[in-house]
Amino acid sequence: MKRKIIKQANQAYTITLPIQWIRENKLDEKSELDLEIKEKTLMISTKNITSGEKTKIDITGFSAKNIYRCLNALYARGVDEVELTAEDEIAKFTLDSLMGYAIIEQKSSKIIIKDISGINYSNIDEIFKRVFQMILALYDSAILDIFKENKETLQGLKNRDLEINKFCLYLQRAINKMLYSNHVNGRILFTYSFELEKLGDEIKRLWRTNIEHKLKKTNELKELTELSKEILEKSFDFYFLFNKKGIDELYHLRQKIREKAILFKTNSAEAKFIRHLSKISEDAADLTHLALMIKL
Repeated sequence: MKRKIIKQANQAYTITLPIQWIRENKLDEKSELDLEIKEKTLMISTKNITSGEKTKIDITGFSAKNIYRCLNALYARGVDEVELTAEDEIAKFTLDSLMGYAIIEQKSSKIIIKDISGINYSNIDEIFKRVFQMILALYDSAILDIFKENKETLQGLKNRDLEINKFCLYLQRAINKMLYSNHVNGRILFTYSFELEKLGDEIKRLWRTNIEHKLKKTNELKELTELSKEILEKSFDFYFLFNKKGIDELYHLRQKIREKAILFKTNSAEAKFIRHLSKISEDAADLTHLALMIKL
């Protein structure tokens, strides 16, 4: 799309904006836009929430789990209305992890799902912080249960995982529903949110290993686990406080875990536990790379 530059009497230059873009983003003569100059590129954007997207999917032959996976992806993408159709009767599924989504029309071979929440996603920093804190709280609960209480069940763990995934998907949706004047930061933040979801899954796997195998917990194993939690805490502080000196200590802790982990003489269950623990440590440390990309 091309636009001619118009010279004004006061030596200013203007261009016209596409009316379709104006309407889709609910702009008028009182609206303010964000401008960002990058060498030969001028980026014009608005902080208004993007217009709701609608989509249709033929789910003939899909299992309930695959329908659920599709809806998760569309929800995180920012789609506001989904029409599911099939040649036969659609299998039952749940919307438990999709905040604001509701079934507004249902027939045997057609279901319409819509976001009826009317939520404003503008405060992404607070949503992001809440999700990160939930991951930290999950790890605290896991360590307490694994090394002291041993009360959690597989069903209880499944419920915890559902709650974490709900907010991770909500964060991803919020990011995709907003427009960024700096598109790179938007992509980095989405990657960060995706990594947080993976960290939550790894903590869940660590916890599940203990429930399924009833591991013998030693002081050395507890120390290693608490070190990995400390890395996650420091990663949180690094993002929100951006204390550059803390990054050296964080990587020092990661190296300490690497050295200690290889000294364990483990059976298969313990090896699985340490593998999950090490993955949490590595992924938490790697978050600093994304934080640096945004903060510097």
